[in-house]
Amino acid sequence: GNKKPSEKELKLLLSEELVPVRCPHPPSACRITTLIRSVKSTSDSIGGTVCCVCTKVPPALGEPCFDKLEALLAHGIMSLPATKGFEIGSGFEGTKLRGSQHNDVFEAVTTDSAVKLKPKTNHAGGTLGGISSGSDIIFRVAVKPVSTIGKAQDTVDFLGQKTVLAAKGRHDPCVLPRTPPLIEAMTSLVLIDAALIQLTRTGNGTTMSDQNQVGLNSDPTSQANKRHRAE
Repeated sequence: GNKKPSEKELKLLLSEELVPVRCPHPPSACRITTLIRSVKSTSDSIGGTVCCVCTKVPPALGEPCFDKLEALLAHGIMSLPATKGFEIGSGFEGTKLRGSQHNDVFEAVTTDSAVKLKPKTNHAGGTLGGISSGSDIIFRVAVKPVSTIGKAQDTVDFLGQKTVLAAKGRHDPCVLPRTPPLIEAMTSLVLIDAALIQLTRTGNGTTMSDQNQVGLNSDPTSQANKRHRAE
């Protein structure tokens, strides 16, 4: 009927698929949709930025040099179509900060079984020296505007003669809404690869979180000897 839904009922309807742009913030999703429709009406295209947050990532994944975790993520993500940029943590905005502002200060968190070290902030984006720190991994990906557009553009043919190119048929004005599943899948592959590689190093089936807790409450000399024997 004409009954106005309550605020509680409206909240039940809100989801990332309320508007098909895969944006979890409904007001922003509506603005994105309006912008895409506006660009489409001019036979043009538009790009955007996707933010990915990986939670509950265990520490110790990655390498300190050639196979840094952020390098592996960048390698995988930049292999996806239409991706043109990758930044992790504070990214380019971090260049505007002083070291004293950008440094992630550690604090001790006591649990039932052990003491954990945890950074108070996360400007680094979840990695330190190429290795996961246990904080959320946060990165952003730049997605370019679609190349194939209906608007006529000057170009040349194979013989070098001037001509005009205007695409026909149906073409997406923005591929940004199609990108999150690709980024999620590629990120999952990179992280599970890193986890399996780390598991081969431990050799005893213990998780990285377990080792992180044990390492803070055990004899470092004993731990070093164990690693030496494993190698």
